[in-house]
Amino acid sequence: MSRIFTIVLASFSLFVHVCSAQDLPGEATTTLRISTSLTPPFVIDGGEAGLRGIDVELWSRVADDLGVQTEWHVTTLQDALDSVASGQSDVALAALTISQEREARLDFTHAYYNTGLGIAVGSESSGSGFLSVIRGLVSLAFLQAVGALALVLLGSGLLMWLFERKANAEQFPKGVKGLGDGFWWSAVTMTTVGYGDKAPVTFPGRVVALIWMFTSIIIIAAFTGGIASAITVGALDDQVRGPEDLPDVRVAAPAGTTAVEYLRQNGVRPTEAASIEAAFELLASDEVDAVVHDAPVLQSLAQERSGIRVLEATFAPQSYGMALPQGSERREEINRAILAETSSPAWQELIERYLGR
Repeated sequence: MSRIFTIVLASFSLFVHVCSAQDLPGEATTTLRISTSLTPPFVIDGGEAGLRGIDVELWSRVADDLGVQTEWHVTTLQDALDSVASGQSDVALAALTISQEREARLDFTHAYYNTGLGIAVGSESSGSGFLSVIRGLVSLAFLQAVGALALVLLGSGLLMWLFERKANAEQFPKGVKGLGDGFWWSAVTMTTVGYGDKAPVTFPGRVVALIWMFTSIIIIAAFTGGIASAITVGALDDQVRGPEDLPDVRVAAPAGTTAVEYLRQNGVRPTEAASIEAAFELLASDEVDAVVHDAPVLQSLAQERSGIRVLEATFAPQSYGMALPQGSERREEINRAILAETSSPAWQELIERYLGR
């Protein structure tokens, strides 16, 4: 009887062991919900092939190291952050800059990529070519210069007319016509054209003429410089050479990004676009003069679009990390996996594949 009991007990133990072994993979496999936003080249819509990009490949390697499965959820950047903050998602990644404001409601992993903000502008200066000349000729600066010159000409012509209207009434008659003749004399004398149809005959008139001829040399030089400045001022105003020019131009940035925070802190009121693609559309349609966002993202998109270039200089350093719910128990193991992956030669190859050297 005891022998039968021993056999039954051994069979039952074997059955339990087999069942436990079969259930083990299912229990060990955990699925993490990852919220992200399309941010080329870090998160790219690969169509039927699914998501791809630097962040996607990095997370895939981290997930393999952790032995977890991934459930991707593509949304807006702000919704991705909100989803993690509320605990609906386990991780958010989309070239996320670690910032003080975000750290107040989220935890971040170690940084895995360092960059800075960049500026995208039109590749062709709006102030060059024939359009620049037209815009300069109708600009306020040019019109002010012309108005000032007209007043000086009128003043000189008025003096000549006052001194000549009695002794030289034939050339400078009384009334409006004589005043107009004085203006004409002043203009042709200043430009050294000197038609000779008007000439002073009185001593005071000749003194005025002598002074005016020497004064005209200075005025014509100043006016020439003023015209050149007025024609080019539009181009200079429209060109953005660095972040110091941003307060003087129209700027767009994707809503909810650190670019918006930076611009506001530095006295710029940006147009907040729904996405970086939407911001580029504003730039292409000349509704804004510049787009500010993370430099590698701007460079990636600019390569796919004509008429847009990215300035070489970067500013406001940014460090990318993965966002986790506050107090996440997985933070340490994800950090270890990130450090392992980013210190490997494969990481540099991945960066170069998407961003070049």
